[in-house]
Amino acid sequence: MSFFKKIDKVFSSSNSFQLLERSEVDLHIEKNIKSVGITKYATSDYGDLYIVINELGGFLMLGTILVSATNVKTKKGSKLTFSAKDASLKFDSDENRIESDFSSDANRYSTKIDYNISEEEVEVFKTTKYNSVLFEINGQEINFSVI
Repeated sequence: MSFFKKIDKVFSSSNSFQLLERSEVDLHIEKNIKSVGITKYATSDYGDLYIVINELGGFLMLGTILVSATNVKTKKGSKLTFSAKDASLKFDSDENRIESDFSSDANRYSTKIDYNISEEEVEVFKTTKYNSVLFEINGQEINFSVI
């Protein structure tokens, strides 16, 4: 087995998402993330999704932070789909390599993922009331409810 196949096997072993046991630590994490201008957008039993729209080098980016109990790693990128009653908006991650950072203090993983977004999509995003967000990575999915 080649070196890269071994790495892919290790990465694919983290496919199952773990339930996130909520605690006061989550309130502290949320407060810290809010302090830098990023708001919690959606939640699920597996984690919380924070979103911000930024401009980086003249390009608009939909920045996301997934706070969960699961270490997320991939070389294949991710997809994010926002769904409303009559519309949906789908994004592919800006980079294919994605890896979580672990905080031993909070006992949580944070996964930062950027998605390219156009000015037209920003306007649609800001004016549409979405009900759910589907996060897809490594063939696994997390359904978030928009708060």
